[in-house]
Amino acid sequence: MHTTLTFNDLYDYFLRGCKKTTDFQIGVEWEKIGVYRDSGKAITYSGERGVEAIFRNLIQKHGWKSAFSHHPVIALTKGSGSITLEPGGQIELSGQKAHLIQDNARELYMHLEEIRSISESLGIVWLGIGAQPYSVAEDIDWVPKERYKIMRENLKDSGALTFLMMKETASVQVSLDYGSEKDAIHKLKLAMGLSPFLTAMFANSPLRDGKPSGYLSRRAHIWEHTAPERSGILWEELDPAAGFKNYIEYALDVPMLFLMRKNQWVGVRGINFRGFMKKGYEGMSPTIEDWEMHLSGIFTEARLKNYIEIRSIDCQKTPMGLAAVAFIKGLFYSEDSLKKAGQMLSGFTGKDLKKLHSEASIQGLKATLPDGQSITEICAELIRLAEDGLGDEKKYLEPLKLNIEKKITPAEIILNCFDANKPILSCAAIEG
Repeated sequence: MHTTLTFNDLYDYFLRGCKKTTDFQIGVEWEKIGVYRDSGKAITYSGERGVEAIFRNLIQKHGWKSAFSHHPVIALTKGSGSITLEPGGQIELSGQKAHLIQDNARELYMHLEEIRSISESLGIVWLGIGAQPYSVAEDIDWVPKERYKIMRENLKDSGALTFLMMKETASVQVSLDYGSEKDAIHKLKLAMGLSPFLTAMFANSPLRDGKPSGYLSRRAHIWEHTAPERSGILWEELDPAAGFKNYIEYALDVPMLFLMRKNQWVGVRGINFRGFMKKGYEGMSPTIEDWEMHLSGIFTEARLKNYIEIRSIDCQKTPMGLAAVAFIKGLFYSEDSLKKAGQMLSGFTGKDLKKLHSEASIQGLKATLPDGQSITEICAELIRLAEDGLGDEKKYLEPLKLNIEKKITPAEIILNCFDANKPILSCAAIEG
């Protein structure tokens, strides 16, 4: 089958993402878990106290619009921001990109106020936590979203905990700009290398089915057992000197999940994007929009689109969520801090990082490096580098710095509440 899409088209897609340093912004996706105050169980999608009712209230009272003309309501838009749903009903604010963290924060606080104004009367609490504390996957509604129906079918035999990832977990995802091909891959590789350290510092998902799970970041553990053909840490595969080429070669070999044709989702089975470019699929030829959609089906700890998305942070209460944004911004948008952080990780192998990631999911800041050094020492130095890169915005790092000084993770604060028989929902409420 003839196709006009070439390797150069894929390369140019990434090249178009290059921006001037003065235009660099930060984007944040704030996921959160909704539970019923009286039981702690996950909220349903439908019903008078479900997600769809919340969405309809956001439309009626706060000026949001349904992203699609059809029913049910599964996504909202207002300006350049959007509210979408994860497969288990986790609500995600995809905020507008901003130069200043205070603008990211202002949008988040406004969103949380809108949500609270609706949810309080429904008996719903929003948790800043990385995984459902009481409900398990089989008891959580699937969101009626065609894309997730396709993912559910395509990934049902790929990774032992894939459905738990889809229905139980929540994170804070931070998006970064890049200035050149080399800058993009350098930042992407650093983001991959930081994943164990981000997991340790922001571990915040210690419970399952109302009990300690044995993991401080159960979300990170779940991701280690999710669709391995499209997840994990890329390290040796990334070479800044090779630019976008290595990442494109990796992405070409990732199995496809879906296509969009005439506003309809089409499930794809048994072919990767390389094969799609060579042979097409059921009479369809690839487009650059297909490539962009394919990239969204890559679930590595960081991923490349025409920006870089960092995905290793458990959902947090608001102050720690903003600390995560500040940490990323301070490290990645200061040339000096970026260089020094890269040098700190240069001696690691991919095997080292994956082992450390597993240990961090269990032990948090008590994990140790291959040479026996505490992960906390490296985290403290990374925070100092981030602080150097922030200027006046370093104030947002204070909650993180305090935790590092105490050598404690957000997960351990929740477990302390559990041990003291304090209400977990109050301890984990996102605005607490």
